[in-house]
Amino acid sequence: MIIKARHHWFYYPFFKVYSRWMPSKDFKEVRIHSDLSDKGLPLMMLGNHFSWWDGFIAQHINIRLFGRKMHIMMLEEQLEKRMFLNKTGAFSIKKGARSAIESINYSAEILKNPENLLVLFPQGKIHSMNDHHPVFEKGWYKIFRNLNAPIQVIFVICLVDYFSSRKPYLDIYLYDYPYEGKSLEDMNRDFNTRLADSINYQKTLA
Repeated sequence: MIIKARHHWFYYPFFKVYSRWMPSKDFKEVRIHSDLSDKGLPLMMLGNHFSWWDGFIAQHINIRLFGRKMHIMMLEEQLEKRMFLNKTGAFSIKKGARSAIESINYSAEILKNPENLLVLFPQGKIHSMNDHHPVFEKGWYKIFRNLNAPIQVIFVICLVDYFSSRKPYLDIYLYDYPYEGKSLEDMNRDFNTRLADSINYQKTLA
């Protein structure tokens, strides 16, 4: 049995308030670089998994741009250590277990509702932000086989730089991704291309 997401009446609103406020406290500035538009479809965010901040950053983006009900997939062993996150929309997946199929089916159910946002980190675990060629795990991709209606897929790439400031800048790059007909390998390659584009643009901000 998987651990399904809950949106507790107190913890989820608190998580949203925290996600809106804390980045502006810990970072010099949070800058979102995007020209995408909300298509009114269920949303899937695919991001580089570089920090403890990642879930909060995803909610920060959601609050500023989309206003969806956020769900986030976490490794079961990690979620069990931080079960309070289940009350803020986190649910579990266990790699190599039979229950992983249930997690995939549950994800597809989430993506039937246009009021929902599903956040995934295809690398599967935290990697250094200096990993410029992240490799996607395989299992999560099966979600696309279970979809029976269109969704909007967004690549999220987060980069941190100090420049001449005491506190770092958080730059968030968002890209609308036409996922139809794309293989896992295609998506991984295209994500890395967008990551390279983001890094090159980041260099111009110094």
